[in-house]
Amino acid sequence: MTNNSVNYFKIMRILLVNKFYYRRAGAEVYLLALEQALKDAGHEVAVLSTRHPETLPTPWSDYFIPYLPYSIREGFPADAKKFGQMIWSPAAYRSALRIIRDFKPDIVHIHNLYHHLSPSVLTACKKMGRPVVQTLHDYKLICPNYTLFTNHAPCERCHVFRYWNAVVYKCLNDSRAFSAAAALEMWAHRALGIYEKNVVRFITPSNFLRELLVRWGKDGQKIVHIPNLLDTSGLPPPSVEPGDGVLYAGRLVEWKGAGLIVEAAAAAPDLSFRVAGAGPLLAELQRRANTLGLVNIRFLGYLPREKVYEEMLGARAVAIPSIGYDPFPTAALEAGLLGRAVVASKIGGLPEIVRDGETGLLFEPGTVDALVDALRKLHYDSALSVRLGRAAERVVAELADPQRHVMRLMEVYKEVST
Repeated sequence: MTNNSVNYFKIMRILLVNKFYYRRAGAEVYLLALEQALKDAGHEVAVLSTRHPETLPTPWSDYFIPYLPYSIREGFPADAKKFGQMIWSPAAYRSALRIIRDFKPDIVHIHNLYHHLSPSVLTACKKMGRPVVQTLHDYKLICPNYTLFTNHAPCERCHVFRYWNAVVYKCLNDSRAFSAAAALEMWAHRALGIYEKNVVRFITPSNFLRELLVRWGKDGQKIVHIPNLLDTSGLPPPSVEPGDGVLYAGRLVEWKGAGLIVEAAAAAPDLSFRVAGAGPLLAELQRRANTLGLVNIRFLGYLPREKVYEEMLGARAVAIPSIGYDPFPTAALEAGLLGRAVVASKIGGLPEIVRDGETGLLFEPGTVDALVDALRKLHYDSALSVRLGRAAERVVAELADPQRHVMRLMEVYKEVST
């Protein structure tokens, strides 16, 4: 697909809105890649976000609003103010009005507004008559804690306004106070229908997420499935060598299945494991590995993007053992483009990236024995790992192609702006 095919549509002015503007997690990886892909296609792009300490330089930073640390308790007056900002942020509303007046976007493409920006941005877009589309990177539209995961398992207890469950189960930071604030935020925004009334199209990276939203009562006519793109500018060439060992590259949280990697290392002393990433479970996983006396697992901590790619290229397999509804993990796309076979849980959007027996291997979530069996298949059959890796490269290159992605977005933009 050429740039000419992307430019079949008129050049547009697009405002991207997300609460963070640095490479923080999957949503921001996508946002930065999308910004570049839109510019490469000849479109004009502006950004609205918050002034986090790690925010990247941009000509639009004067419009960014102050960053508030919602995960930190700062006493009742400060916390009450932050709660009010979660429901409706005057600062975000004013900045949105200002950037829309100055930039005059044809369309506003929002991502994660929750807490830090709030739906006040949507109110500003409506006042200025600008159509809004939203890419959904998680489950916050229906779940107070974003993940549909609590008490060590996938959770749908909050279905149909039952947000009190978030308080009962302390779904946010294991805190009733944080959970109550998130539940009240959900009640307020759902009661007002703030997203449903102001967002013209919702975009989901996986069919799984789209179907789940429809099952939860969302209007399927307003939901479009477009797989995420991946920025390949910093990606090294794929490797044709089989590599060695197992790599887990991601945030160390329970729903990502990080704990299964340690248990797999204990069950498979013949395999070597590397864990690249940080998160709240790091110290606990290290203690568990030490208690078990494991010598076949290394914790590498947080690594910059290029070092993660080096580790992927050196691995026989990349493991993504999620036990929660992983929507569309970036690590699976990156591993595929690098020609690495992925062993992943059969859950969430993962089977839409990893095709069992074709581009990787799938196993039932939470089953250590099945994970180990799949990893051993690749460890003892280098030809299989190479074959799956090469197929993964081809499949992901088409699935996450930036030009194809922009073309699909242009179709949505055109539809909602005419």
